[in-house]
Amino acid sequence: MGGSLFLCPLISEQVLNRRYMDQSRIAEIIDRIANNTATDEDLAVYNAWCNAQQKGKPGLGDLSARETLVLERVHQQAGISRGRVFPWRMAAAAALAGILAGGYFWSRQGNKPKEPLAVSIPAKQNDVAAGKNTATLILANGKKIILSGAQAGKLTSQAGAEVTKTADGSLAYHSVSNPATVEYNTLTTARGEQYQITLSDGTKVWLNAATSLTFPASFAQLAERTVEVQGEAYFEVASDPAHPFRVKTGKQQVQVLGTSFNVNNYADEPLVRTTLLEGAVKINNAQVLKPGQQAISAPNGALKIVNVDTNGAIAWKNGYFEFKDENIYDVMRKIARWYNVEIIYEGDIPTDEMEGTISRYENVSKVLGTIEKAGILKFRITGKKIYVSKY
Repeated sequence: MGGSLFLCPLISEQVLNRRYMDQSRIAEIIDRIANNTATDEDLAVYNAWCNAQQKGKPGLGDLSARETLVLERVHQQAGISRGRVFPWRMAAAAALAGILAGGYFWSRQGNKPKEPLAVSIPAKQNDVAAGKNTATLILANGKKIILSGAQAGKLTSQAGAEVTKTADGSLAYHSVSNPATVEYNTLTTARGEQYQITLSDGTKVWLNAATSLTFPASFAQLAERTVEVQGEAYFEVASDPAHPFRVKTGKQQVQVLGTSFNVNNYADEPLVRTTLLEGAVKINNAQVLKPGQQAISAPNGALKIVNVDTNGAIAWKNGYFEFKDENIYDVMRKIARWYNVEIIYEGDIPTDEMEGTISRYENVSKVLGTIEKAGILKFRITGKKIYVSKY
C-alpha cells in the first residue's frame, strides 16, 4: 500500500467538496486505511482532505473521537502543526497508514498518548497466534460437522434445505422444498474461532469467537423467522416484511425492522448490547432503535438507549480490535476469547480507561506490546496464559 500513496489520482478541492466532504465518509476512509483495504481513490481523497484541513476546513473537531485522536497522533509523528503550511499530505497519509497498521493504544487520561516505553513482551516461542475461520455445525439429529475439515460443496440435506460449504469457506443454507417438520441446527464457534453463515432466507450472519447461533434449517413453513444467539454476532437480514425476523438473546428480544445490526450477548460481559447500523430494530417489543443507536440491557433488566460510533461495535467483523473508554479487564476479555488464552492478574491492576485499535490478525505479542506502549501495564506470556501486572 505504501507505493499507492504516491501513485493515487489527484482530487481537486471542488470535487472533494462536492463528493467527499461529508465527515462520515472521511471517517470511513480512515477506517479502510486502518484495515489495509483503502483504494487509490480513498488515499487520494484523504490527501485532498488533508490539504483542505491545512487551509482550515474542516477541523479535527468535526470527526468522531476515534478519528480525531488518530489524526492528532498522525500530526505528532509527521511533525505537523495546525498553523504550519508545507506539502505534508503524503507524510500524513504515510504516518496514518503506519500508525494504524501497527496499532495504537494509550491512556484516556487527558486524551493524550504517553511517550512509548520499552516493550517487555518475551521471545516469540511464547507467542500465541490469532484465531481462525472455523466453526462446528450441530445438526438436529446431534451429528457434528467440523467445518475446518469439510471440503467445499454439499455437506447434507435436511428439512427442506440443502447445506453447502462455499468456495470462500463460509456456510450456506438453500431452501429446496417445503418441509413437513422444522429442524433446528446450531452453529458454534469456540474461543479463537469466527465464522460466517447464510441462512435459508438469504440473511447473512457473522459469528465472533465463543458464539452460538441456533436457527431453523428452513424458514419455509414459519410465519416468523426466529434465531437465538449466545455470544456476539453481526446480522444483515434479508428483507421479507411478511415474515418478521427476530433474534433472541439472554436479556433482549430484537425484532428486525431493517437490515444491519450487531448483538453482543456474552455470558461473561456485564451488559447485553444491540447496535444498529442500518434500518430499524425494536427491542423487547418496546424501544425502536435508529441507526447509530445502541440498546444496553443491565443485569437487573433495565434498558438504556445511547448514541454510539457503530464502527467500534463491528470492528471485530472487520478484522480489528477497537477499544474506547475501556479498562484492562474489558480489553482482556476480548483478547482471551479471540486468542483462547487464560488471563491472570498480578498485584494492584490500574483501571484507567484506554483508547486503542489494532488488527485481530496479529499474534498476541504484537497486541500486548501495543498496549504496553500506553505505559500503564506490562505482560508476560507462558504457554496459553497471559500474566498482567502494573508497569
